[in-house]
Amino acid sequence: MYNINFTKYKYFTLSFSLFLIIAGFVVTFVKYGGFAHSLDFNGGLRTVVELPADKTRNDLEGYFQSKNIEAVVILLEKDKNIYQLDIGLGSLDTIESLYNEIPEVNRESSTSAIDRFVQLLRYEYKLPKEKVLSADQVGAVVGGELTEVGITLLLTTLAIILLYLSIRSQFKFALASAIALVHDILMTLALIGFLQIKPSVPIIAALLTLLGYSINDKIVVFDRIRENSHGKDNLAFSNIINVSISQTLGRTINTSFTTMISVVAIIVGGAVELYDFAFVLLFGVLVGTYSSIYIAAPISEIYDLIRKKRFV
Repeated sequence: MYNINFTKYKYFTLSFSLFLIIAGFVVTFVKYGGFAHSLDFNGGLRTVVELPADKTRNDLEGYFQSKNIEAVVILLEKDKNIYQLDIGLGSLDTIESLYNEIPEVNRESSTSAIDRFVQLLRYEYKLPKEKVLSADQVGAVVGGELTEVGITLLLTTLAIILLYLSIRSQFKFALASAIALVHDILMTLALIGFLQIKPSVPIIAALLTLLGYSINDKIVVFDRIRENSHGKDNLAFSNIINVSISQTLGRTINTSFTTMISVVAIIVGGAVELYDFAFVLLFGVLVGTYSSIYIAAPISEIYDLIRKKRFV
């Protein structure tokens, strides 16, 4: 078995991760002005319609692009050609202008943004009223509540994990795992912002799934470090870490690889609506594996060095 010196470049890997996180957030907030707007978090219009059989997703997306309307088109039922249309708040002025262009004989007076959008759809696609299955306007308040719930879930999960590891193992392992998990979340959020992936409920689910996967990998590594530390007080802690990671490396790679196969299958054969979820999860698996080796373990070593110097 090869004993690789994983901790040799610990300060480089920690600095590199910090650089990537800062760079991702700088691009997100300086270039884009924040994360991408999404109906789930920022509010907007949501309509479900049954379109004629000759209309496709490409037709809808082409129409919205030509009119400069920010829209997400989701196919709900292929057999009945039923689509969910999510419209961002930034497109409300455009919808109002297009609504005003509808001949008066073909439109009804309305002050509601959702009613105007429905009438626009009915006019453009010659839809009877019964083909509009639902129409709702999601306010920013709802989006704010969803944001608060998402953040609360993530923080609660982190707190429970830290408490569990503190009881199960040594505090330095719990602390290192918690910091590494925060690293994983921040790195993934930086990617989401950098690529302007729209935040949504599935993205929150991907982040929570990432936490579960990542902590499992770190528990395996730290359990082996704890086992190898027994009766070896004279051996440098860095050597124990390197030996332990080398011993668990095969399992880590195999677990990550098989998980990625499942996620890639979603990307290749799944619905378009799951692409962002699968992509974020795929990136999270890679980051979680990387952090188990190059973030969590080195942090536990640094903590051990600081503690020993303090009590010498």
